[in-house]
Amino acid sequence: MRSSWLRASVQFGFLGFMTWLGYRHQVLGGGPSGVPTVDALCPFGGLEGLYSILASGTWLRRLAPSAMVLLVVLVVMTLLFGRIFCGWICPLGTLGEWNSRLGSRLGIKKRELPPKVDGVLRWLKYLVLLVIIFATWKAGTLVWRGFDPWVAWMHLSAGWEEFVESPWSYFSLFVLVIGLSLFIERFWCRYLCPLGAFLAPLQKISIFKIRRSKDDCIHCHRCGPACPVRLDPEKKDVERSAECIACGRCVESCPREKALFFGTSSRKISVLVLGILSISLFFGGYGLARGMGWWQTYAASSGASGGLAAPNLYGWMTLEDVSETLKVPVQEIIGAVDLPEDFPTDVPLKNIEGIDDEALLERILERTQIPSPTAPSNPDEIKASMTIREISAVWGLDPVEILETAGWPADVSLDSTLKTLSGELDKSVTEIREAVKKLSK
Repeated sequence: MRSSWLRASVQFGFLGFMTWLGYRHQVLGGGPSGVPTVDALCPFGGLEGLYSILASGTWLRRLAPSAMVLLVVLVVMTLLFGRIFCGWICPLGTLGEWNSRLGSRLGIKKRELPPKVDGVLRWLKYLVLLVIIFATWKAGTLVWRGFDPWVAWMHLSAGWEEFVESPWSYFSLFVLVIGLSLFIERFWCRYLCPLGAFLAPLQKISIFKIRRSKDDCIHCHRCGPACPVRLDPEKKDVERSAECIACGRCVESCPREKALFFGTSSRKISVLVLGILSISLFFGGYGLARGMGWWQTYAASSGASGGLAAPNLYGWMTLEDVSETLKVPVQEIIGAVDLPEDFPTDVPLKNIEGIDDEALLERILERTQIPSPTAPSNPDEIKASMTIREISAVWGLDPVEILETAGWPADVSLDSTLKTLSGELDKSVTEIREAVKKLSK
């Protein structure tokens, strides 16, 4: 079996399976009896929420332990075999690569940016990564979700409403991932992908790399044009570039069997073996996580650190689930958000026609009087979904004093979530955390 056939099978296998899961999630919803959300199956979410987990043990809304498992597996894979995830598994990479091939079939001429422009733009993805990590830390929520092209792809079956809610994610998908790949292969991967930016430094120190035998190389100039990210292995003994995605196309294009290969300084392996080992490691990591009980595709409704349960509300929940999570009677919730008395309480909110589940849950959070929660162990655990009134009650502090110490306006709504307020005021949730620390001393 040729390695190119194996790689194509893996690429379309992952793309097809994930697309099917996205459709099934729209039909069945999420939760324990539903289908995992896109956030639970994306390793980048694990990277976004890593700081929050390490700093305070809290999980960002929508983030699940499975995302962290995938992140760890990707790190191990990359350290061993390079950016094999980018070249073999990533569905966005598959879309970009094969759409580029479609463009060639349609007669669209491929273009390359001038080397100097190309070199500068490759740094852009690192800036994107830094902005995402900083903004997530500041807001205490998965800020990238509204721009993520993979979220858009997984919600294609949701229809127009989803497009209206997250237009920038669809712009990223149809313009940056699919559209521009017609002209520049893997445009997204080269210049904008934040996950690729995270994996790139690991690629440089990976054990297995593309290597060239000077004695066997005949300088046929085939490997450079075959590379989807515009590298030229012919000019190097070892391809140490962080941009290499370990796809093996350069090796496949080489007419001399021993001239280009994957390997270490003392061991060679074929592209086929590399693919088999990498995919085995990926599924082995998944199997280990399942066996050890680490693979959980939704966060527990009670929260991970003893904070408020309110943030962990989802569209797959029924009104009865919401009532149980908040410890508030169903009828009280119905009255608080002005729902009709015959509103179905045993149907997932996202499946009720004419209901915007996200907007409804936001109203429930803002209007329902939630019982005083057990105080988080420290102010760093304050979540973006808490309100100033709740924080005041938990720590016994004057709400106006909290706002003034944080440098926030004193006349803001005490019942709006910090996420809402920080967005309106262009402020950081961290400022509230620091104010509570200062006032609690």
